[in-house]
Amino acid sequence: MILRVVKLKVDERKLEAFKLFMTNLHNEKLRLPGCLHFDFFHDKRNKNVYFSYTIWESEKYLRHYRKSELFKEVIQTLRSLCIEEPQAWTIENVFKKPGHEEEECCE
Repeated sequence: MILRVVKLKVDERKLEAFKLFMTNLHNEKLRLPGCLHFDFFHDKRNKNVYFSYTIWESEKYLRHYRKSELFKEVIQTLRSLCIEEPQAWTIENVFKKPGHEEEECCE
């Protein structure tokens, strides 16, 4: 699994449009092949700082999404709503590598 985290600093005057866009994007992204989870959060201290959190089945599916028309639309829209260029990280879990499944606990 691959986790994609994107930090977005939204123009305070466009917060409602941003929230609506992200709500609509939620359902679209979850219908994409390989998208296992999509959510977004805001910083508790800075109400215009948000983070999207997407779990992909593999990097192959993330690459496919990044070549899609939906991705192009998302990038264009987010750039119009944000006051800074979004920052993105692709990360993986250090402890859950293939072949290292957790054992059942506490029978």
